[in-house]
Amino acid sequence: MKWRVDFFVTPLRAGLAALAVAGGVLAFGWSGLFSVAATSGHWPITDWFLHYVMINSVKTHSLTVETQKNLDDPALIARGAGHYASGCASCHGAPGRPRNPVIREMVPTAPDLDAKVQTWEPKHLFWIVKNGVKYAGMPAWVSAEEREDEVWSVVAFLLKLPGMSDETYRRLAMGDENDGAVGALTALAHRAQGRGPREDVLADCARCHGRDGMGRDGDAFPVIAGQNEDYIYDALAAYALNKRKSGIMETAAARLPYSDLAALAEHYAAQPRKPIEGAKPLDPALVARGEKIAREGLRDTGTPACSSCHGPDGRARNPAYPKLAGQHASYLETQLKLWETEHDSRGGGPFAGIMRKIAFGMTEADIKAVAAYYASLPPGE
Repeated sequence: MKWRVDFFVTPLRAGLAALAVAGGVLAFGWSGLFSVAATSGHWPITDWFLHYVMINSVKTHSLTVETQKNLDDPALIARGAGHYASGCASCHGAPGRPRNPVIREMVPTAPDLDAKVQTWEPKHLFWIVKNGVKYAGMPAWVSAEEREDEVWSVVAFLLKLPGMSDETYRRLAMGDENDGAVGALTALAHRAQGRGPREDVLADCARCHGRDGMGRDGDAFPVIAGQNEDYIYDALAAYALNKRKSGIMETAAARLPYSDLAALAEHYAAQPRKPIEGAKPLDPALVARGEKIAREGLRDTGTPACSSCHGPDGRARNPAYPKLAGQHASYLETQLKLWETEHDSRGGGPFAGIMRKIAFGMTEADIKAVAAYYASLPPGE
């Protein structure tokens, strides 16, 4: 008797074969024989395929990203560097700062960006920083949809990173602080600390804001010196609770106990409010239009007079409202635009709803004018 093997594929046979393969895969997974240990790494072919898929996925999903034109702005670069030092350098390393040895044992390990950045276009870097990468330990940006402006600041810094000297990095990331300021926070436990913020906490904030609260690198960071103490505390608490959106400030505030937030608010509120050195000149016509809006409001759009809450001199009497006089025009403009968006990109403290309704009715030209006016005012006390 002869046996004949029939290789003709029928739908039934194909279905049974698929079930057999699926069953075999599930059985293998159930057995636990596959090692998930990071020490075993990936097979070379697996490593190549995963990177191949990742690279093509990034390039495809970033096709519609429109690259910002101001990526050489020193303020934008400094803002990105300030966050990179505390949020990125521990995994990716930085000039003169080796990566944490724990990171080198990850699978896949976080890449050395000095070599990798040059293989990506700015829009690719933007997509990666904003969205993160699955199965790679690369997180998405906190408040990614609301604060794309912050994502671009990190991209601006990354574009300057290849070949950057230790000294340039130190200046951009630390300001006047030493290396011990980066993510210091050596003891988060509540303890008696006397008056003023803990030194490690203040040093971490001062990298960007300065110990005097006047910021650095032009308009990279807002002036918080002499700001109302209640307002500073409310803002920090809102960041910590994810009520005010910022991938930079949320991560900084969320790791601190409220006692430290209160101490920081007290410290910066006590600093003398000074004129900004080297401030960019403002268009007199724009300032005049902004003053009219601030004092009289806009009947056509239902915008009330700004001075009714912030005072005729931009120094709000209500301690829960911010002082605006002498603030960077670019910062004020950014905040108003975040409020003005359809989905409210900004958020904020207990009185944020008031500004949300006001800003939503303002045009971009109105916003620029009001920002210019308050930036032109002397900071006072």
